[in-house]
Amino acid sequence: MVLFVVAGCAVLVGGGLTAAVLADDRPMPVAARSGQPSPTARPETTREVGRPLCVVGSWVVVEEVANIKFYSDQPALPMTSAGTTYEFRPDGTGSARLDGVVVRGTFQGNELRVVGRGGYEFTWSATDKVLTYHGRTRSDATWTFYDQRGELSTQPVQANPAQNEVDDYTCQATRLVESNSGGYRAAMSRTALFGVYG
Repeated sequence: MVLFVVAGCAVLVGGGLTAAVLADDRPMPVAARSGQPSPTARPETTREVGRPLCVVGSWVVVEEVANIKFYSDQPALPMTSAGTTYEFRPDGTGSARLDGVVVRGTFQGNELRVVGRGGYEFTWSATDKVLTYHGRTRSDATWTFYDQRGELSTQPVQANPAQNEVDDYTCQATRLVESNSGGYRAAMSRTALFGVYG
């Protein structure tokens, strides 16, 4: 009989507690329920859009056409070259090497040459159709100009943090073609020197 009385009291007390908890409709803070501090909202973050994997890697120019200002008193002349190497890194930096590159053209029947040496670093980005060189950040590159008289001058390729050259491009696994409205066009082949992607 004592057991039934104790059990009955427990039911009444338990029911009273349940009623008291149900009657209190205020939301309970998380800290009060678990003994842990309330969670805070995670700050909103953004991530820079990645560069196209097809462009990332190393390339060698197999054919290039550009309009070059060779003589100061003449308009720019179309000239061709091959051999410049490029490295486009996934972090938006890159490099170009001009060692041994010879740009060739003619003027009034005479051969013109521009010989490259050294290299430069640059920053870049790309969409699926446009490649932008944002700035040439460092350079030890030079171009030496020759005509039928011999060496004319050597010009440094200056660093230019505000370069902002915008070119159209297509990229398909092992071939990258870049061009712009100024008459520039370069066809490149992928090399295995850095980051073979795409």
